[in-house]
Amino acid sequence: MHSQPRYPFLKLIFTVFWSLTSIVQPVRSQTENLVISKTPKPCFWEMEVLPSPPLSQTEPSIPSLWLAQELYGYSTLPTPTQPVESDIDLQLNAEQLSDETEQYPILETWFVEPKITQLQPDLYVNNLVTLVVNRINWNREKYMGQYVFVSRFASVTRRYGYNLRVCNRQGDLLAFYICNFDQIPLSCQVQILSEGLQFREFRNFNPQ
Repeated sequence: MHSQPRYPFLKLIFTVFWSLTSIVQPVRSQTENLVISKTPKPCFWEMEVLPSPPLSQTEPSIPSLWLAQELYGYSTLPTPTQPVESDIDLQLNAEQLSDETEQYPILETWFVEPKITQLQPDLYVNNLVTLVVNRINWNREKYMGQYVFVSRFASVTRRYGYNLRVCNRQGDLLAFYICNFDQIPLSCQVQILSEGLQFREFRNFNPQ
């Protein structure tokens, strides 16, 4: 006489469960992808060939950061400058810089993002200018120097209706400055990334 296995019902459940888990495969979503600039790192691949800044031989590029790059793309001793309201203001500020001031380059290049870009998991922006900075020299600036760097360039991009982010060549997001251009008065926010890879500063303000 053969003995019957104990708990036959539990054995049957285990067999069915094992069979199902062995054949289940992940299903890829069939939803069409949005036109969004999304990469594994916040900005871009480290070895990616980056776009060139906009340049036109017949008319000024928009946004134009060429003069701002010459004026604000280096670390310098504190130099009093006037608020930027026009290209003439940029030129006047550039003339205030002394040739004898010791400088080291921070900004390496810049370009305009052609797509809607994801800055954070729940934050998407368009009309975005990306500044690519030297990682070592950016870190030398510490917080106050970084904040001044971002604010100076944002005062230019804001006039063109563009948002701004700062990344190093390794593709890490370092800071961003974004505005709600549909709101009157204009509302903007700036965030600076700390060495601990957390945003150490968050500000909402009216730049007017």
